[in-house]
Amino acid sequence: MNRVGRLALVAGILAMALAVPIAAAHLIFLYQAQVTVQPVTPVVWLPGSSSEVSAVKLSLTNKTSPQISLTIPVTNSSYTYVTQALEVKVNAGSPYLSVANCSYTPGPTLTSVTLIVYPVGTTPSITSADTINITSFSPCTVAGSVELTAGNTYYVDFLIEPSLPIPYGATSGTLTIYFSLTNQTGTVTVPYP
Repeated sequence: MNRVGRLALVAGILAMALAVPIAAAHLIFLYQAQVTVQPVTPVVWLPGSSSEVSAVKLSLTNKTSPQISLTIPVTNSSYTYVTQALEVKVNAGSPYLSVANCSYTPGPTLTSVTLIVYPVGTTPSITSADTINITSFSPCTVAGSVELTAGNTYYVDFLIEPSLPIPYGATSGTLTIYFSLTNQTGTVTVPYP
């Protein structure tokens, strides 16, 4: 092979050697990923599951900053107990449940209202650790808060104690409770695969 032929062969090989990296540099790999974003509300409020919920005409409005209204049929008994009136599902964090405010339209005079908060599947008990007490209604005097834990669902029962005796012809009263949640800084952690 003559010198020109060799140069042409070398030039051809060199051109091919240079063309491969240039062509490879322009290869684009395309990957597709789908991410579904699902917002998680730290606490979800639901009407309770007991048949007594309809008996007390429970109304749950504004579920993110809940307002609860109950029309309570009190009698001349020493108390009225409404079981499982509300459900509070905690998705994240360890918030404290308390009563921010309440109002009571004229009706039978109430001595106190106790809210008993306990996890679903357990038996309620009246202890200072799991109760919120309302002892006056104009304005409201509230004592206590209950710590809730992520992953649990809680029932809220109402224990209403009227002043006795209830006079004949007393009108019905409506108790409106404004709940508050503090320390809602929890996050949901998903482990690495």
